[in-house]
Amino acid sequence: MTMNRKLNSTDTVAHGWESQELTTLLEISQSLHQFLDIDDLILHIFKQIRELMSVASISVILHDEEKSEFVFCWSSDLAECAERFDRICFPDDQGIAGSVFRSGRAELILDVGSDPRHFKKVDDVAHFKTKSMIAVPLKTKEKIIGVLEIVNKLRGTFDKKDLDFLTTLAPIIAMALDNARMYAELDRAYKELQIIDKGKDDLIKQAMTEVGILRREAERRYRFDQIIGNSEPLLEVFKLCEKVIDSDITILIEGESGTGKELIARSIHYNGPRRSKPFVSQNCGGIPDTLLASELFGHKRGAFTGAFSDRKGLFEIADGGTVFLDEVEAMSPAMQASLLRVLQDGEIKPLGVDRSKKVDIRVISATNKNLEEYVAGGRFREDLFYRLNVFPIRLPSLSERVEDIPLLAHYFLKKYTQSAKRTVKGISQEALQCLAAYSFPGNVRELENEIERAIAMAEGGEVIEAAHLSEKIRSQTELVCDGVELRGTLKEMVETLEKSVLFRTLEKNEGNKSKAAKELGLSRYGLLKKIQRYGL
Repeated sequence: MTMNRKLNSTDTVAHGWESQELTTLLEISQSLHQFLDIDDLILHIFKQIRELMSVASISVILHDEEKSEFVFCWSSDLAECAERFDRICFPDDQGIAGSVFRSGRAELILDVGSDPRHFKKVDDVAHFKTKSMIAVPLKTKEKIIGVLEIVNKLRGTFDKKDLDFLTTLAPIIAMALDNARMYAELDRAYKELQIIDKGKDDLIKQAMTEVGILRREAERRYRFDQIIGNSEPLLEVFKLCEKVIDSDITILIEGESGTGKELIARSIHYNGPRRSKPFVSQNCGGIPDTLLASELFGHKRGAFTGAFSDRKGLFEIADGGTVFLDEVEAMSPAMQASLLRVLQDGEIKPLGVDRSKKVDIRVISATNKNLEEYVAGGRFREDLFYRLNVFPIRLPSLSERVEDIPLLAHYFLKKYTQSAKRTVKGISQEALQCLAAYSFPGNVRELENEIERAIAMAEGGEVIEAAHLSEKIRSQTELVCDGVELRGTLKEMVETLEKSVLFRTLEKNEGNKSKAAKELGLSRYGLLKKIQRYGL
């Protein structure tokens, strides 16, 4: 009977211990949802272990993969000991913790002092003597992240029940630590995303501001009052442009090279209702059909050799805006047919794509040739000509607006002295007379190049003299000025000189207006207007 009573008493004690274990495990499991801060949670778990097991110290040691070492992250010791533990790191191949970490198996050591694996430096730093220990690996689903160490039982000795309890508890702690790690990573990623989003929003705002500034600058730059000149032929061009600014009518700009055809096209666009949409330009001269078709209509990857990726064409990029096509007369018959389809149906078909795409664009084309002669010679489609030539605007050559030369010369002088940081003071009267007497077959572009060259030739602080001009201008001026008396205002002198040049050239060519116009770099129409103006 006595033996049975002893057995029953032992069973009761064991049952009581198991009940306490289960209660502690349940309480710890429930506390996982009660603590948002991982430090508070770990210290709460330490408190539960201490109350159940009555131990001197509890530590969570985590593994640092990058440095291959262990770090004491939490300790239940007194505050002063905890501060010392915070400074302890040791290699992951040393100590009992290192052995447990590598093997993945929990260990109970009753006499730590006699265990050769013991890393005594920890005791020295913490001013603590480790006598007995249970070390349990902290395992997540993927890997072992550290070790839980329980040191020095205050009442009795560690036994298998303690080892089993801690082995059961360790995965709960590991899960809490892993969840805290993932939460920290998510929180960091969320904050980084917020920073990125804010940066993106700032960039979008900055880009919108810059686009607005650029758009206003473009509108200011391409106002008609910014186009230099007040001659009668140029004013006639302005009047025509004003009539078509607010419409979508197709425009054909005719004029010699260097007369400013693209400048007029841009001015029409940036003063019209499509100003907020893109303006794109393409020179059609000297470009193979495949490349021109790709530039205008786009292509699909693999459509031709070298088409390594999909690409939008200018018609699609400019959707809602304006497409300017210069030297349109240079288009091949196949490209003319494709352009006609765009004008008729408002559709484009990228190379290598089966379906067409709708686009809303205004087409402004330009030529320095006589397109009617091209049509008559069979080199340009008649139906396309009538589609492009809905509203023709002819730009006068510079020789037809000689009175604008001084204005343009001073404008280019200011432009290039600023960009070149030169202190050229002005242009002499003699140099202006030379410029006015020259026919400028390259028109405004040639005049611009001449002024830029003259600025480079002149010394700082000087004015541009006739000697600073190119030989071709000086030689023609010397030829036409011989025997001509120039008096009055600059405009009057220019008119006198121009009249003399016209008279002598007509006389030289025995009244043949076509030959005279060609020699002077004028169109026949321009020469006839000047003959009428001066009564020759």
